[in-house]
Amino acid sequence: MTRRAGLSPAAFLLSVAIGIAIFVLAMVVIGVRLDSGPPQPEPASVSEEARQDAATAYALLAEAAEGANPDVASMARAHEEAVGGVWVPWPEGAPEGATNPPAPQSDTADVMILLERAVEATEHAVQTVDPADAPLFASILLRQQIALDALTEEEAIAAEPLVDLAEFATEQTLLTLDTARQWLETAAAHLDPNESALDSIAEVDAMTSAILSSGMADSRLAVAPLPSWFLADPSPETAAQLEAEAKMLIAAELFSYIPTSDPTVDLQIVSALHRYVAASTVTDFPLIEVQ
Repeated sequence: MTRRAGLSPAAFLLSVAIGIAIFVLAMVVIGVRLDSGPPQPEPASVSEEARQDAATAYALLAEAAEGANPDVASMARAHEEAVGGVWVPWPEGAPEGATNPPAPQSDTADVMILLERAVEATEHAVQTVDPADAPLFASILLRQQIALDALTEEEAIAAEPLVDLAEFATEQTLLTLDTARQWLETAAAHLDPNESALDSIAEVDAMTSAILSSGMADSRLAVAPLPSWFLADPSPETAAQLEAEAKMLIAAELFSYIPTSDPTVDLQIVSALHRYVAASTVTDFPLIEVQ
C-alpha cells in the first residue's frame, strides 16, 4: 500500500506554531490588547465589608460635623483613620479601562442621624471583623455612645449589671474588683451625694459574688492600698477623683475580656462599660492605645 504524501506530524505542528506566532505578532503591531483588561481587586471579605461600612460612616459623620460640631468631627476623623480609612481600589488613579467608585455621599447633613448610623455600623463591626480588631471597634463604640449621649443631653440608660464573669475571670480579676470596691467605699465616705459610688459598690459586689460562686479561690487582700495623692489630701475633690479611678479599674478589667467567644457578649460588655467611663475625661479611644 502506498503512503499518502504530506507533512509529517512534527512538521505540521511546527507550521501551526509559526502561524500562531505570526498572528499574535500582527495583533500586537496593530495595537490589540492581549490581556483581559485592567486587573480587578479581589472581592471583599465579610470582615472587610464591615470595616469599610464603618469607615464610610465615620467619614460621612466627620464631613457633616465639620462646622456644626468640631469635637464630633475630630472624633470621627480619628476613628476613620484608625480603622484604615475608606478603601479606594486605585488611590493613585485607576488604570486605563477602569474607574474608581465615586466617593461616598450622604443623604442627610444631620449630625445626630449620622452619629446614630456610625454607632450601628460600629456595633456590626464589633460582631463581624477579625477578633484581633474587635477591641478597637469596641473602644470606638464606647466613645460614640458617650458622644451620642452628649448630643441628646440625656444620661445613658443604665444597663443590667454584668455579673456573670465566671467564664472570663481570674484571680487577678478578684483583686482588681476588690481594689475598686475598697476605693469606692473610701470615696463614698467623703462624698455628698454618694449614690453613684454606692451603686458601683453594689455592682462590684454582685460581680464578685458571681465569680466566687463559680468556685474561684478567694485571693482578695484585706486592705487594698490607696493612692498616695488621696492619702495626702483626703477631700471631697480627691474623693471624686478616687471614685473615677476606681470605676476605670472596673472598666479596664471588663474591657480586657474583649474579644470573647461570643460577639454579642462583647456588645454587652461595652454597654456595661458605658457607666464606668466618665464623659468629662474620655478620649477618642477609651481603654486602648492607638498609635
